Amino acid sequence: MNVPLILEPGQLLARVAERTPPGLRKNVVVIGSIASVWAFRDVRGTGSVATKDIDLLLQPAVDAVATAESLGAELLKEGWEPQYPNAVQPGTTDTLDDDLPALRLTPPDEPTPWFVELLGEPYPDQDERRSWRRIRTEAGDFGLPSFRYMRVAVHDAQQTEFGLRIARPSNMALAHLLEHSDPDRTPISSLTDRPPRFTKDVGRAIALWWLAGAQSPLADARWLEQWCQTLCEIYPDRPGEMREAARAGLGNVKNYLAGSHRLALNSVLGGHNVSLDAFKVAYDSLMRLVERLSLP
Repeated sequence: MNVPLILEPGQLLARVAERTPPGLRKNVVVIGSIASVWAFRDVRGTGSVATKDIDLLLQPAVDAVATAESLGAELLKEGWEPQYPNAVQPGTTDTLDDDLPALRLTPPDEPTPWFVELLGEPYPDQDERRSWRRIRTEAGDFGLPSFRYMRVAVHDAQQTEFGLRIARPSNMALAHLLEHSDPDRTPISSLTDRPPRFTKDVGRAIALWWLAGAQSPLADARWLEQWCQTLCEIYPDRPGEMREAARAGLGNVKNYLAGSHRLALNSVLGGHNVSLDAFKVAYDSLMRLVERLSLP
């Protein structure tokens, strides 16, 4: 099991930005734990992030492979080292795309080791949960994974002082709910009890909503506005269908809230004394919010 590291988000984002070539920064959106902690940095208890991986989504989809190859080449030239947490080595021309390892790179001379992982924005017609595209580097061939609802997660990402954009918690949460309208029951092999994937992801959506409520009494109005804009722009012909999918995704975790709560305490809710009862209240509140979402 990977042991998370405690890192300060502002310093970490600054270091990632410094090491990202200026010409490529416009193509990069930071998602995941570091994005969540940055967004809620003013909430008491959210001063650091327990992680060791920084997820960078590359867009637009049509340029994601070229951007990944350019960024990978730059980082490798600067001495970044590939990481192989699952012991899957770089591929060759004979390796199937689905068998390639993701490109994870650790920077040199860091007192606290961490790595970036490159992800690609999916094409609009991607139906499968995850699709792999080949990226070629001097170190060998790697895979650039694309998850089908990542366009939702990075929609209208916020610009930061570091020159990198950061995904909005509301849209990251929405992407998790949509992804698991058909729950992914694949066991998380890196965790001892191997919980199904959907319990972690949907639990993270609940955790993000709890943090949003702790941050502002206007969270419900803001999230509804952002969700409406996102769904209407990305799915103009079926926003109502997407709302029902989000509702189903959230409903799927109802009988797994204890496990989801435990996983959330070890990630985005680390540092917060959120009881299981409070987590269940957040679940109920988020369900009411989804049901309030009014779409054309």
